[in-house]
Amino acid sequence: MIIDLHAHTSSHPMKNLHIASASIETIEAEARQYGITHVVLLATYFPLKGSGVHNYDLLKRIGGRPLFKMFGSLDVMNNLDGGLSELAALARDNRISGIKLYPGYQGFEPGDRRLEGVYALAEEHNLPVMFHGGELHLCCSPTIKKYGPRPCGFGACKLEEYANLAHPSYVEKPAREHPRLKFVVSHLANPHFADLRAVMRRCPNVWTDISGQFVSGSSEDTPEYRAAIVAEIKQFLALPRGAERVAFATDFPIQGYKDSLDLARRLELTPNERSNVMVANAVRIMNRQYQP
Repeated sequence: MIIDLHAHTSSHPMKNLHIASASIETIEAEARQYGITHVVLLATYFPLKGSGVHNYDLLKRIGGRPLFKMFGSLDVMNNLDGGLSELAALARDNRISGIKLYPGYQGFEPGDRRLEGVYALAEEHNLPVMFHGGELHLCCSPTIKKYGPRPCGFGACKLEEYANLAHPSYVEKPAREHPRLKFVVSHLANPHFADLRAVMRRCPNVWTDISGQFVSGSSEDTPEYRAAIVAEIKQFLALPRGAERVAFATDFPIQGYKDSLDLARRLELTPNERSNVMVANAVRIMNRQYQP
């Protein structure tokens, strides 16, 4: 078994990526090819980009296919109350396995008091809360520029002023205030690896995933960079209970299945570590009976 804890779907043609489609059908085919048994798709709300795959749209696309699980989301910037009500209904009906929030892509930080209703809902239903962590896609940040330019499309880049809100240090406050909640900081908070590890040392209820470390097939994916990412992941695994708090994930279609599985292979995991990283940690995160 292999569980992908972090993937996205789209009905639009993919541009400048390793694959031309991120449709449900494409993901199913990729999952079969690479032995993926479950894929967690994340609802998206990107008000600054005017895009996203919202909760009921994503449910409709999944259409009851057993391969997929879903994390719901909401637009904190523009429709917090309405989005919270929608998430509450989805949680009551057991239609979501978690909640994904997008600090950096929206104007809030994880410790923002506006999110207390979201955390209360997650605690009521024992749902994990996942945050986007680290750099932003399609943002003109110095980190992204280092690996080559990406077309931004925003002129002065409206996202740039919010980019710091995705720093992992902001997760510590809600993690300490809600010790029974399971928090996941995606993407190893790349490039803020050491800062996330510091938060995870202090907060045993914080997990991470290995998704989206590079854009597959792009100039940023060099042998040297891939080796550096493997070294960073090994440091996460060396944390207290580290092998129980790092989950396999892709960020498909940004990072492909072949490349993501190669990262996992290069970690040289023991059988027990592999069982945790590839399957059990995602199960723990989504299991409503499991407590940190």
